[in-house]
Amino acid sequence: MIDAFSQINFLAVLTATVANFLLGGIWFAALFAKPYARALGIEDRPPLRPAPIFLIGPLLCGAVTIVTTAFLLQALRIDDYGNALGLGAIIGVGYLGAMTVNIAINPLFPRPFYYAMINVPLFVIGSLVSCVILVAMS
Repeated sequence: MIDAFSQINFLAVLTATVANFLLGGIWFAALFAKPYARALGIEDRPPLRPAPIFLIGPLLCGAVTIVTTAFLLQALRIDDYGNALGLGAIIGVGYLGAMTVNIAINPLFPRPFYYAMINVPLFVIGSLVSCVILVAMS
């Protein structure tokens, strides 16, 4: 199973990471900027320019998630789109979605389920897109 790591196409990982990052940028800056601010309870604040950590952090975390996904695709010997989409859905809903809800359920999130309704679809779509890119470039 460890040899699966050596079979990862890191150009595919980079491509999927950039696609995932761009999807997140479109999602939060264009499609859901106001609902996201409402979910966080900051809709009455003027929009601020994000600090570098708010851009670099998601990029790096996305890269780690995508390397892990690429590892699982190799370890499970998934090389077709149907099974890749199945794995993407499992990762998107079962790990990323569930953890998003878990993180949001705390006193600092005024609207945890609204927050989850905005974020979970992004993670599911990003996981599906990443799996398609990883399989397409393998």
